[in-house]
Amino acid sequence: MGINVHRGDRPEVLVREFASMLRDDPADVFTPEVVVVPARGVERWLAQQLSHALGTTAGDDGVCAGLQIMAPQSLISMLLGRDRDDPWQADRLVWPTLEAIDELSGSPRFDALTHHLGAGPEIVGNPRAEWERKARQSRRYAVARRIAGLFASYARERPHMLDDWENNTPSDGVGGALPDDFLWQPILWRRTVELVRERHDLTESVTERHRRVVDELASGTKALDLPQRLSFFGYTRLAASDRELVVALGKGRELHLWLPHPSPQLWSDLEDNTTSGARVDDRTARHAKHPLLATLGRDVRELQAVLSTDGVTVHDPLDSTPTSRTDRLALLQADIRANRAPDETRTTTADDFSIQVHACHGPARQVEVLREVLTALLAEGQGALQPRDILVMCPDIETFAPLIQATFGLSLVSAPGATPTSYHPGQQLRVQLADRALGATNPLIDLAHRVVSIVAGRMTVSEVLDLASHDAVRARFGFDEEDLERVSRWVTDAGVRWGYDAGHRGEYQLAGLDANTWTRGMDRISLGVAVAADTDGPSAARVPVDDIGSRDIEVVGRFLELMERLKRAADAVRGTLSAAAWMRWLRETIEVLADTPPDEQWQFAQLARDLDAIGETAGDHTTLRLNDIRVLLDQRWGARPTRANFRSGAVTVCTMVPMRSVPHKAVVVLGVDDGVYPRSPVVDGDDVLARRPQVGERDARSEDRQLLLDAVMAASEHFVAIYSGFDEHNGTRRPPAVPLQELIAAAARTATAPGDDGAAEPSFVRHHPLQAFDERNFRPDGPVPGGTFDTAALAGAEALRAFRADPPAKQAFLDKPLSPQPASDVTLDELVAFLQNPAREFLRNRLDVVVPRDADETNDSLPIALGGLEQWDIGERVLREVLDGTALEDALDREVVRGSFPPGALGHSVRDDIAAKVTAIAADRGTDPPRSVDIRLDLLTAGGGDTVRLTGVVSAIHGDTVWVRTYSTISAKHIVAAWVRLLALAATEPEREHTAELLGKKGGLRLTSPDPAEAEVRLADLVQARQSGMRFPMGVAPKTASAFALAYRRTQPGDPYGVALSLDRARQVWEGGRYSGENDDPWWRFVLGPQSRVEDLNRLRGLEHFGPRIWNPIHEHGGEA
Repeated sequence: MGINVHRGDRPEVLVREFASMLRDDPADVFTPEVVVVPARGVERWLAQQLSHALGTTAGDDGVCAGLQIMAPQSLISMLLGRDRDDPWQADRLVWPTLEAIDELSGSPRFDALTHHLGAGPEIVGNPRAEWERKARQSRRYAVARRIAGLFASYARERPHMLDDWENNTPSDGVGGALPDDFLWQPILWRRTVELVRERHDLTESVTERHRRVVDELASGTKALDLPQRLSFFGYTRLAASDRELVVALGKGRELHLWLPHPSPQLWSDLEDNTTSGARVDDRTARHAKHPLLATLGRDVRELQAVLSTDGVTVHDPLDSTPTSRTDRLALLQADIRANRAPDETRTTTADDFSIQVHACHGPARQVEVLREVLTALLAEGQGALQPRDILVMCPDIETFAPLIQATFGLSLVSAPGATPTSYHPGQQLRVQLADRALGATNPLIDLAHRVVSIVAGRMTVSEVLDLASHDAVRARFGFDEEDLERVSRWVTDAGVRWGYDAGHRGEYQLAGLDANTWTRGMDRISLGVAVAADTDGPSAARVPVDDIGSRDIEVVGRFLELMERLKRAADAVRGTLSAAAWMRWLRETIEVLADTPPDEQWQFAQLARDLDAIGETAGDHTTLRLNDIRVLLDQRWGARPTRANFRSGAVTVCTMVPMRSVPHKAVVVLGVDDGVYPRSPVVDGDDVLARRPQVGERDARSEDRQLLLDAVMAASEHFVAIYSGFDEHNGTRRPPAVPLQELIAAAARTATAPGDDGAAEPSFVRHHPLQAFDERNFRPDGPVPGGTFDTAALAGAEALRAFRADPPAKQAFLDKPLSPQPASDVTLDELVAFLQNPAREFLRNRLDVVVPRDADETNDSLPIALGGLEQWDIGERVLREVLDGTALEDALDREVVRGSFPPGALGHSVRDDIAAKVTAIAADRGTDPPRSVDIRLDLLTAGGGDTVRLTGVVSAIHGDTVWVRTYSTISAKHIVAAWVRLLALAATEPEREHTAELLGKKGGLRLTSPDPAEAEVRLADLVQARQSGMRFPMGVAPKTASAFALAYRRTQPGDPYGVALSLDRARQVWEGGRYSGENDDPWWRFVLGPQSRVEDLNRLRGLEHFGPRIWNPIHEHGGEA
C-alpha cells in the first residue's frame, strides 16, 4: 500500500512500464483499472498507446478495454461523496457569497467593499456621485464570483486556513496571523457557510467534509467503489487538498503516480534539498544547472518537494531509449535530462532546424508561416511524418481559430477545375481545432451573448447592424446581403449613433438628449417611406431619410420589427431579476429573434439546457442586474476542451493544457507573443494566497512556463515556435515572450551552427517579411527551411521582380483619342459638370464607368468635435435651404433633427458659428425677388459645322446679377460654373448687362459678362471643348488649368520657355505640397494613376491647348481668384 512514484523523462517510457504492470499483474477481470489523467488530450493519447500494448500476449491489437479513465475532479468527487451539484464549487458558491455580501454591506470591516459595490446610502445633492454609486452596483456578481473563486482556491490550496476561520481564528493557514486588510474575509466566509448549510440542508462545511473524508480514508472506514489499485498519469502538480486525499487514500490502496519529469538528474540532485513553506524561501532553482530547468521548471521542482512525505515511495527513474540523434533539439533535451549547462563548443550542421523560431508580422502572417512550416516538415519527412504526428499548441485559440480555418481551408482544393498548382498543398491537410468556446460551435449561444451585450450596453449602431447580419437573425427576418447594405445606408443617413431613446441615454447621464438615437433615426426612416426628402410639407421638419423606394418598404418593415422586438426585450429587463428569470427572458428573446434550419434545431436545445442549468443553480434567492448576467455568461461560455477533437488523425490545434507532455514528432507553439504568454494576471489584492505564496500552490505564470518546457520535451524530432516579432502596421520590432527568449538563449548555447559566430541571432531564429509574396521568401536561404510551397505567392513574387527589373513604360489611359460622337444637345449642368471635372464626365458619359467611393463607416460616437468637412457639410445644407427660402432657424432645427450638432453647449457654439457665416453669405440679396431664366440656345461650333442646342435654367438671378453662394472658399470650380451661367444669361438676354457675384466663407469676386455675341462664341467654344473632352480625358482640371492659363498669360509672346514655366506653376496646384493636390481626386487617379505628375495631365497637350482657351476669358472678366 501507499503511493508509488514512477518518473520518466518521456511519457512513452511511463506508458510502457504502466502497460507492463497491467499486463504482468492484472486485476480481476471484472474489476476495471482506474486511471486518473489531468486533461482530455492525455486521456485520448493514453488510451491509444495502451491499445497497442494490452490485449493479447503479443499486444498491438488496437484494443484498450477494462480501463476506467477519469478526470481528477471525478475521483475527488467520488472520494468526497459530492455530486455535480456540489454547492462548494465556485460557480455555485457564488450565489450564497453574493447573498452574504448583500447582508454584510455596511457592517464593520466591510467599508471598502460596500463603497466598491455602491451599496451605501443614497448620495443627496451630488447627482454625479450618486450616478457613479449606482453604476458600481453592476459589479455585484463579478465581485461575488471573484471572491467565491478565492474561497474555492483557499479550499483547494489551504484548507486548514478556512478551518481556522470557521473556528474564529483569523490565520493565514501557514502559521501566521491574517493581515488586517483581510479580516473581512473570515466574517464573509462564515456567513457564506451558514447560507450554504441552510439552503442545502447540510451538516458540515467544505473543510469539515474534507477533514472527515481524510480521516475515513486514512482509517479505512470509508466504503468506496474503487479497486485496490489506482494510477495517476501525467501530473505536474497536486493541490494541497487533493494531495491530502490522495495520501490518505494511499494508506489503504496501492496508488501509482506516473510522473513525467524532464530531468531525472535534477530530481536526484534535489532529493535532500527540497523545502516546503514560503516560496520566497525556496532555493531549489540553485540546483538546476540548466537554465530552462531553473526558469521554466518550478512546478515540477515544487511537486517533488510536496511529494517528499511519509507514505510516498519514489522509484528509480525509468530509462528512456537512448537516441543517436545529435541535432540541436536532441542535445538540448539531453542537457535538460542530465541537468547540465549548455555547451556551446559543440557544433551542429547548417541544415539543423530541429528547433525553429519564426518571427512574423501579426497573427494572420503567423498562420501563413505555420502552413509553410508544416508543409515543409511533411515534405521533408517523405511519409515518415504524418499529420497525426503534429501538435499545434496556441495560448489564444479564439484569436487564431478563424485564421487557421481560412488559411487551411479546402475551398480551393474542391473548386471545379482545381489543379495541384492552383492551390496550396497545405490546404489538403486535415486540421482539427479543439478547446473552442461554445459561441464558436453554437451560433445561438454567440447570438445570446451579443443580445445581452447590446441590451446591457449603449446599443450602438455597429452592434445592432452586426446583430442583424447574424445568420440566425437573417433567417428569422429574411435579410439578404443587399437588404443589409440598404439598411446600413439608411441608418447612417438617419444619423443613428447609440442609445434607443432619450430615456436609455439617461442611464449615462444624458437624459433628454434624443439626437442620434434609434428612436429618432427609425422615425426618419419610417417617414422616408411615405414622404420625399425634399418635401415642403409639415413633415419636412422631421427630415425624412431620402432614397427609400417602393420596393424597399418591406425591408424597412422587417428592420423596424427587429428593432421593436429588441426594444421590448430591453424594456423587460431594465430593473433587477432573479437569475432564473433572466435565463427565461434570454431564451424567449432568442426565440423571437432567431431561426435555424430544421437540421440545426439542436442549437436551440443546447442553449435552453445551458440556460436552464444556470437558472437552477442560482435559484430565486438573489436578484441580479443586466451587467451581472453579462459577466456570468462571459465566464460560463468560455473555451472548453472537447473529447472527440484530440488525436483524430489530423493535425491537432488546441490550447497549451490538454495535450501537455503528450509526445509528438513535431510540436508547434503558435502565438507565443510578448504580453500574451505567459499569462500576466494582475495580482488580486484580495487573495490571501498571493500575499505569502507557499511551495506547491498554483501560479498561472509559473504554470505557463512549465507548459513551454513540457512542449519542448514532448517534441521528438521538431520543435517550432511562432510569434509576432514585428508590428504588422509599422514594422516595429517586438521582443519574443520572456520564456521564449530564455528558450532561444538556451538553444543557442546548446550548439553552434556554421555562421552563428558573431551573428546577432542564431540561425534557427527566422525573420519573415510582411508579405507572403516577398522575394526573400523564395531564396535558397529563405526564412522557411525547405522552402515555401505557396505557388500563388511565387507567381506574385516573380511578377514583382520582373516589374522591378524591367518596369513597363507607363501606359496612357488611351493610346489615342476615341472617335467623335455625333453632335447632340447639351444642358447647362452637363457643361458645368465637364468643366469642373473632365475626367469624371468622360468616364461617366463616354465609357459608362463609375469610380466607386469608399463606403461610409458606421460611427458609434456622438458628434462632439466636428471636423472641417463635417462643418462644411452642415453649413452647405443650411445655406442651400436658406437660399431656397427656408428660415435660418428652421434650417438649423432640421440639422438638430439630423443629429448633426454636438450635444449641449458644444452644439450651441457650432450652431451659432454656422448661423453667423450663413447669414453673412446669404445677406444683401437686394429687394428684388430671385428669378430664373430658361436657356435655349443654338450654338454653331467652330468651322461652321454642327449646331448644338444648349438648354437649361439659370436661377438665383437678383436683378441682373447671378448670385453664387457657397459655404466653401471660392475656388476654380465655383468660378467656372458661374461663368457658364453668366454667358448663357448674357446670350439669352442681350438687352441687359449681367454680372455674376460669388461669395463664400472667405470673401468673393464679381464676374462681368462679355457682349452677347462674344458670350455666344465663348459658349460655343466651351461646348466644342466638351465634345473634344468626350474623346479623351482632357487635362483641364479647373484649379490646375486656371493656374496654367494665368501663368501663361504673363509670359512673353514667343517665349520658348513659356509652356515649361507655366507647367511648373501648374505643378504646385496639381501635385500639391503640404496639402494634397488636385491629382488626389479619385476620378483623375483612376485615369492617370496615383501621384501623377502635371506632365501626365498634359500628355495629349490638353492642358496647354484648352486651358488658356477656357480660362483666359474668365480671367479677363474678373475671375482671377
